[in-house]
Amino acid sequence: MSEETRKTVQEPDFEKLANDRSASRFNRFVTIILLAICIVLAAFIIFRISTASSDSALAAPVADNAATAVNVSAEPAFIGDFSNITRLNGEVVRENGSEISVYPEITSTGTVTEILVGLGDEVKNGMTVAYIDASRPGASYKASPVTAKVDGIVTAVPVAVGQTVSASQPIITVSGSSELVVNASIPEKFLGTVAEGMTAEMEAVAYPGRIYTGTLSYIAPTVNTADRSSAIEIEFTGDTTGIKQGMYLKLNLETEFIGSVLMVPTSAMDTYLGEPVVYLADNGTARRQAVTTGSSNSQYTVITSGLSEGDLVITAGNITDGSAISVVNQEV
Repeated sequence: MSEETRKTVQEPDFEKLANDRSASRFNRFVTIILLAICIVLAAFIIFRISTASSDSALAAPVADNAATAVNVSAEPAFIGDFSNITRLNGEVVRENGSEISVYPEITSTGTVTEILVGLGDEVKNGMTVAYIDASRPGASYKASPVTAKVDGIVTAVPVAVGQTVSASQPIITVSGSSELVVNASIPEKFLGTVAEGMTAEMEAVAYPGRIYTGTLSYIAPTVNTADRSSAIEIEFTGDTTGIKQGMYLKLNLETEFIGSVLMVPTSAMDTYLGEPVVYLADNGTARRQAVTTGSSNSQYTVITSGLSEGDLVITAGNITDGSAISVVNQEV
């Protein structure tokens, strides 16, 4: 064997050895990384499983508890008299009465020296309303009183102080034997529900808070085609202190009355599939009940079927059919 061959056999391959060691270190590093990833994934899976089990364990008792009750208000259905109120405007006028002129009691002529009343004043039979000087030139002055012959309201004063008048010259005109009434107009749509004798409450702009009462005494037999309304007249039934002809009044007129009907608060009414319903408070549960209704206003609704007197209807509360409820405000 030659010397060169012997060197080749005996001398180790250092480059190969170095490459092998590098590959071994790399493989160990990769193995460690993969092992760490596996450990982290395993820990994460175990954590998720334990958390889910814990959540399930906590949720189970809550599911077993009764559903949280909704606080509601409720009132019983009741029998009562239903009325609808319509708000109108009216004016105080004198009911049609005869006008009577008051003349001076003189034989020829005289001069008006004093007028004691004015337009709109109320006069009584025998009351002095003016004075006339009927004396002749050179004679002593003698006042001649002019007196009213009827009770009423002064509607005209056609003379003035200093004017010469004769026995045929009226001094004042009085609308006698008439009462104050209220004239108003009612929309045509209410004509089928109103009748003479229905009641009204009125308030004068001049006296806020003071309520006057009256009854519907007249309904015109015709309808005004311009505004589709009919004229009505209301007579005062109580104290009229402060009321004067020409005053503007606000009226609350009863335009519908139904006696002894079953009613519920309008706040209890709801709809389901387009039909009227109420919700009953039934032993801690809200129960939907279909009903049929009649007339209604902002306070009450007439129930024609579906309920009985005393049924407890829910008037406030966010509920549906079957909701657990707690009645916290029950009116009887």
